[in-house]
Amino acid sequence: MKLQIEDVTDLNPIDKVIVHSIDWMTYQVFIVYQGKQHVLYQGKDPFNSRNLLDIQELFQCVDVESYVLRRPNSAYDEMVGQPENVFLDSFEISLPWKYLATTSH
Repeated sequence: MKLQIEDVTDLNPIDKVIVHSIDWMTYQVFIVYQGKQHVLYQGKDPFNSRNLLDIQELFQCVDVESYVLRRPNSAYDEMVGQPENVFLDSFEISLPWKYLATTSH
């Protein structure tokens, strides 16, 4: 299912927002809704941003259970020919956006 930015406000509650770090300061957004992960689109292309605050603002009017920043395996692993299944250095860290939203009012 292609999930468009304008459809986000219809999804309440959202299980998780995953801010996926594609490259240095380039992010793509995935939404976990009713247990299924969806890519967030802007028109025909996946939504990309270089600004975490812009991404946070997209979800101000939506009930989101958790936010995480995901960083996949580094490009260095691929450059040196490291097989993906040998060394996994991807990780997710929680973003405090839900906490910040409740304490700023």
